[in-house]
Amino acid sequence: MTIRKLAVVAGLAAVVAVGRGDEAWAQANKAFRTNGAFGAFLSEFSDRLDHTIQHIPKLGRYLLGLPEQFDLRTTLLLIGIVVGGLAAEFVARQLLQQVRRRIFVRHSTASPLRAFFRGAALDALALLVLFASARFIAGQVGDPESVQGKVAQQILIALVYWRGLNFVFRTWLHPDTPEGRIAPVDDATARRLLVGLNVVVVLPMLARHIAQFLSVTHAGSNVISTAVVLYVPVFGAALIYAVWHWRHDMAAWLSAMVDERDLFRSLKLAMAKEWWVAGIAFYAMSGLAAIYAAITEHAAAMRGLAAVESMLILLLLLETLVHHRTKHLQTEVPTVSEVVAACLRLAVRLVVIIVAAQGILVDALGIMTPEAWEPHRDAIKLAAITTFATYAFWRFLKFRMDRYIADNPLPSAGFGGDSADADTGEVPPSASRLRTIMPVLRVTAGTAILILGSLLVLSELGINVTPLIAGASVLGLAVSFGSQSLVRDIVSGIFFLAEDSFRVGEYIDASKVKGTVEGFSIRSIRLRHQNGQLHIVPFGQLLHVTNFSRDWTTVKFNLAFAINTDVELLRKTVKKIGLEMMNEPQFQKELLQPLKMQGIVDIKDASLIVRFKFTAKPKNPSLIQRTAIRRMFDALPKLGIEFARPPYAALGLGALDPAARAAAQ
Repeated sequence: MTIRKLAVVAGLAAVVAVGRGDEAWAQANKAFRTNGAFGAFLSEFSDRLDHTIQHIPKLGRYLLGLPEQFDLRTTLLLIGIVVGGLAAEFVARQLLQQVRRRIFVRHSTASPLRAFFRGAALDALALLVLFASARFIAGQVGDPESVQGKVAQQILIALVYWRGLNFVFRTWLHPDTPEGRIAPVDDATARRLLVGLNVVVVLPMLARHIAQFLSVTHAGSNVISTAVVLYVPVFGAALIYAVWHWRHDMAAWLSAMVDERDLFRSLKLAMAKEWWVAGIAFYAMSGLAAIYAAITEHAAAMRGLAAVESMLILLLLLETLVHHRTKHLQTEVPTVSEVVAACLRLAVRLVVIIVAAQGILVDALGIMTPEAWEPHRDAIKLAAITTFATYAFWRFLKFRMDRYIADNPLPSAGFGGDSADADTGEVPPSASRLRTIMPVLRVTAGTAILILGSLLVLSELGINVTPLIAGASVLGLAVSFGSQSLVRDIVSGIFFLAEDSFRVGEYIDASKVKGTVEGFSIRSIRLRHQNGQLHIVPFGQLLHVTNFSRDWTTVKFNLAFAINTDVELLRKTVKKIGLEMMNEPQFQKELLQPLKMQGIVDIKDASLIVRFKFTAKPKNPSLIQRTAIRRMFDALPKLGIEFARPPYAALGLGALDPAARAAAQ
């Protein structure tokens, strides 16, 4: 806006404020008409404002004539609707106070949801008593179609509307029963907020019903416009003061709902503490819209902003309820209720956006007519439905993936291909193929859903997505040429995973390094060596992979015996040991072929080198080998079969009994 226009606006304000003469007013109007569309708007606005102010004397005459429409009895009955209803509600609330306390003391810990609904039912009962009492008094006014009857109905509706919202606020805040409180604030803050929220609700309600009262009592459009211009600034200033006065209390409410694990916690805390800036701007805009609606007879402006205010209050209450129900569920994997709550929260936010867009663009600012807005509204609704469907699909898919990951934990790090737990002698099993690739699938699915969903939403909003797709293709081609090694790593990893070359928990030899697969990203694999070192190898550098943990393994080992060992007895004894191990529960599922002797493979240093073998699953063959050797060590000497031990093997004394061996020493 130019300096000239600012001066014109300032001049207009001065004229309105001090009521200067017609000459200054005419000069302001002349200046408006020289500034294009903006000047035309201000010119029309100034003309209507001038016309409205000229009817101030008529407003005074109307007010002086009101006693003729309402006698003393009718006036007392109209006042009695409010006083009697509030008194009945107060008495009912006091009578139910002890019952409410007992409910929250009994059920707040074991069943907080039951306590919440029972406490709300008691408050609803008090509200019902208010309605019955106020309705009875309103019925005594007279004919519902008369002016007095219509005014009585307006007062009844306004009273029930106010106390209904107070019922909702009290249900969330519960100043006297913290056990049933949903809002995350203390007792003192809850009391102050209950008063503040009632003020914020009552003041706009009074402004609307005063205008309706003027209309019902046949005040005339000019008188109504004049009254609105006079009292709206007072109500607007009171609302702005209310926002400023209770800014810290509401900031405490909003800040307490910010999750400590939230990635944008600092930003959200800053917005929660400075919420009053947006609140003051909103009510200042509402006041201007009310004056504009009164002067230009464009009542939709106030309706639009009132709808936005209602949606914002609904969003606050819903967010608080969701926070209250999910704040104790500090688990890594979200529950079904959390997923449903997140989807419901998004649905409400989308509804708020649609209502706010229509209320501001069409009703308040008048940028579009209702006819011009209709196709945009349909497009926004379709985009909102697509957004909700995409988000819900992703949340439930992610929930299933996270649940599968939680139910199938990865093997612990630090186990090599031949290492076992010191206490149990067992190696943790390797992960399944699906569990191995699940993290990569989750990232891939999330990225694909985000891209496709965004393109669908943009296309439904009327945005041409073809240039975006073409630009992304060109960008992807440029990135692929500029980072060939990265692309090679990613493509190699895709093929390795598709071919099921390895899984988490398996022991592999990757040419230059070997170890247990601990995890991997989209471009590299992490191998934990049995000594503890962690190797991170890009997939493109894996020339070939040897997997030691897949299907089965045959273990062969050699033992040295005395030169005069009975080989046939040794073979039968070892076979018996192998068959016994095959039938034991500890090894029954692991041994595929029993331990047996293959034969003599060498004669060295006056001893027989005998080879043994068995076939087992690759989970922990070293445990089976150690157990077999230990049993051979215990059983063979009792049968006279000695292991090679110098100098007995060289002297041929392996078969001597203990007495002869002692004599030989």
